[in-house]
Order: sequence, then C-alpha cells, then structure tokens
Amino acid sequence: MGLLLLPQLPKEIMERISRGGYECYLVGGCVRDLLMSRQPVDYDFVTDRKPEQIISAALEAGWKVRKYGEAFGIIHIVIGKEKFEVASMRTENYGKDPHRPETVTFVGDLYQDLARRDFTMNAVAMDKDGRLIDPFGGIDDIRNGVIRCIGSPKNRFLEDPLRILRASRFVVQTGFDLEETIPTAMSDPDIQQRFRDLSVERVRDEFEKILLAPKPSPGLKLLIDTGVLGLSCSAKEGDKKIRVDFLPEIMQLNGVPQNPRYHRYDVLTHIFRTVDEAPPVHILRWAALLHDVAKGRPGVRTLNKRGELSDRGHHLVGAEMAQRILGRLKVPRRYVQRIVWLIKNHRNLPPADHQGLIRWAFKRSRDFPNRQEFMEAAQQLFLLGRADDASKGRETSSFYFHFLLSQFPKIASGLTFYPYELKISGDDIVKKTGAGPIVGKILNSLLTDVQKGKIMNTPEALRAAVQKKAGKDGRKDK
Repeated sequence: MGLLLLPQLPKEIMERISRGGYECYLVGGCVRDLLMSRQPVDYDFVTDRKPEQIISAALEAGWKVRKYGEAFGIIHIVIGKEKFEVASMRTENYGKDPHRPETVTFVGDLYQDLARRDFTMNAVAMDKDGRLIDPFGGIDDIRNGVIRCIGSPKNRFLEDPLRILRASRFVVQTGFDLEETIPTAMSDPDIQQRFRDLSVERVRDEFEKILLAPKPSPGLKLLIDTGVLGLSCSAKEGDKKIRVDFLPEIMQLNGVPQNPRYHRYDVLTHIFRTVDEAPPVHILRWAALLHDVAKGRPGVRTLNKRGELSDRGHHLVGAEMAQRILGRLKVPRRYVQRIVWLIKNHRNLPPADHQGLIRWAFKRSRDFPNRQEFMEAAQQLFLLGRADDASKGRETSSFYFHFLLSQFPKIASGLTFYPYELKISGDDIVKKTGAGPIVGKILNSLLTDVQKGKIMNTPEALRAAVQKKAGKDGRKDK
C-alpha cells in the first residue's frame, strides 16, 4: 500500500495546484476507497494554498470555479462535467452550533488538517505520485476492518454529532467493525443532547445514505441499540426553531411479536430484513422501512378468530403515519406521495390469475395520471411485496412475484388505462355532440366499455359507439 496509481484528471489537478512550491493531496473517502480497491465517487483535495490562490490556479488552468464554502476554505473546480472539491488546509473549533465551526484557521500543515477529521480511515492522504501519508494508522485500520476515531470518540462526536450517523453509515458501506468505545460514545447523554441541535435536513440526508447501502440492517440496528432513532433534531417553522422526532416509531417496534403462523421474526427484525431485501432505491427503501410501522399499535393490534395476533388495517394506518413521518423529516413531496401509496397498497397485491390481474390494473391505474407513473408504481409495489414476502422467515411466494415482475408489463401493454389512450380524440366527439362536459363523459364511458371488452379500441368501433352515445346523451348529426 505504499504507492497507488491515480486517474489522470485528479493527478492533473494536484500537479497544477502544487505548482510554485505549494502542496496538494488527495484526502478522505476517495483515498479510503482506493485503498479498498473501490472506485471513488468523488475526489477531494487539500492544499496549503489559501482560497483565493486556489481560485487563481484553477482559472489559470482554464477550469471553472464555484465558490461553495470559501469562508471554510472550500472551492469547487469544474472540469467538463466533473466537479472536484479543493480545500485549504485548516483547523476548526466548534462552539454551540454543531453545523459549522465557530472558528476556522488556515494552516500550512497537512498533519493538522488530517487531525481534525472523524475517523482514521478518512485521515490518509495521497500525493500526486501516489505516495501515502498516514499519521494516525488509518491504513492498518482499513486492513483490519476497523472504524476508529482520531482521538476520543466523545470529543469527535461533540464537535459534530452528525458523526454518530456517519459511523453507522460507514459500518454498512465498508463492512468494517466499530472500535469498541464508539457505540458507548454514541449513547453518551452529552452527545445525544447535542444531536438535538442538528438540522432535520442533515439528519435525513445522512440517514438516507444508510438506507441506500447494500445491506442497511447492521447500521439501523446500531441506531436502535444506541437509542439514536429515538432522538429529536431541529427544524425551522417560519422564524422559529422547533424540535422534531427522528424515528421513535421504529424504536417502538423493537420486540413487538407477530403471528408465528405467518412470521418467524418480530416486527422490527422483519422490517430490517425487508429493507435489506428491497432494491437500493430511495422510494423502495423508505417504503420497506415504514411498511409495517403501524403494527402492534392500539387500534391496530387485535386477536383474530383463532385467538392469534393480528394487525388488521395496518397498511392504512401505516400510510397515514408514513405521511406524517416523511413530512416532518422533510422528505421531498414527489417521493412522499409514492412511498405512501406503496405502503397503503402493500396488502393489496393482484391475484395470480390473468383476469384478476387485469381487473386489479384497471382499478389501481386510476390512482395515477398517466401510464408511465402507474407502471413504475406497480413495478415498485411488486418489488416491495417480494422483499416483504422474503423477510417473513416462512415459505416464500417467489414464483408469484416472478410472474408479476416478468408478465405484468407484457399484459399491461395490451390494456387501455386512460382516455388519452383511446383511438379517438375529444375533437372527434365534439363534431358529434358539440363542446361541453358531455365530451369528457363520453370519453370516460368509452374507456369503461373498452376495459369491459364491450367494444374494441379501434377508430371504427369507437366512432360507431360515439354515434350511439351522442344520440342518447348529446345532439345527433343533422
């Protein structure tokens, strides 16, 4: 691990920034990823140049510059379609605000810059020749699969308590183990109190990175065991700052039993397994996490006729809860609507027979304005259903879900879901009836007839049907 080969563009940036006797290094996650033989997502650099000197060097090279965080020494360099972060070496001191340091001091010393970072594996630097600088033993920790703080975990987390979520994220992204003192620090009352001052947006963004990991459950379990999901954070409401809950509803599912005839695991374990089974897509992972959130709650948890545990209607109550949870966490509305629909309908999967599937499709398509959105939602519902089914610890219905995922698009391609898919236009109907509400009424009537198989979706059949309906509901041709 003494030398690593660098891609051409990052190497070119380091060579350009280091001209004139300056230093420039790759740092952080990109070096960690290279050491793990992974392709970095981003390349970040530090230099002993001041921000204005970084800008000058970049402009001289013909690169575009964006002043992202100049007060903190951070400059974005844009080369073609790629963006790179170049920062001045600095030290930081945090005060009451955990979002940003109270003071930033630019320094010309790489060691001081690396010393302010969270974990040893993120404090390895690389020069333009691929040589590694590792003052805190990060390379050994990467070799040994250990996540270790630089210095005291409590001090690191007090500086920025978002680091307790980063610790969980790195567990699921790297597969490494936490050094034994880190979970204790995550549970520390002082750190958890400071966590409450974090903005809900920062908390949500970091949590979603955990959700999108290949296997999120170890990180989620860590947040349960340390009580982090039960904490609150801060949100702005007008000019006021208010407290909002993180995810106590998930905490409350820990140990909640289920009917053993259908489920091998308690609710929380089942949910975590479902999250792992769902494809790593934002909407699906949120839906998997919240799909059974209402189970065990008063008004939902009952006993069935056999005297067994039952959660009748949990999908409906869960959809309402998910709406509130996602709203307070400020998940974008364009995602919330779909997530809530998936939760509401995860117990309303289609029958396995051809005609039953068609009837289901006609009914569910009414929830969406167009074919593209409906087909996307149906695919997501089937994927969520498959993940849910595979996580019960009982016999699975894999053939059923294979049928839905493979055959439904083919079946749906021959179906007519929306008036705009009819082989006749509103203008054609106006010629028969004149303008007005009658046009929409006839279009909807035609759609119903086509879906019931009473008429074919062809121009000839539809024109003949309009002629009859115009005689009943509108004016006849004269």
